[in-house]
Amino acid sequence: MTIYLRILGVLLLVGGLALSIVSTRWVLGDETYFRAAHALERHPDHILFQAEYQAALARHVGYVVLAALSGLTAVIGSAVLLGLASIIGRLDYRRE
Repeated sequence: MTIYLRILGVLLLVGGLALSIVSTRWVLGDETYFRAAHALERHPDHILFQAEYQAALARHVGYVVLAALSGLTAVIGSAVLLGLASIIGRLDYRRE
C-alpha cells in the first residue's frame, strides 16, 4: 500500500506542477487578452472594445486560476499522500 501511495503522490506532484507550468505559459502568452486590454485602454468608452475585453478577461482569469489551483493541489495533495505512505509504513514496521 505504501508503494502505491508514494507512486500516486509523485505522479500527482509531477502532473500538477506540469499543468501549472503549462497554464502559466498560457497566461503569459495570452495575446488576445493583452491586445484587448490595450484596445480598451485606447478607447475606454467604446462598448465593442469593452465586450471584447470582458470575453478575453474571462479566459485569462481561467488560466490564472488553473495555474494557481493545479500547483497548490499538486503540492498539498502529494504532501498528504507521501505523509500517509510514511505513516502507514511506520505502522506496518511496528506490527512486525
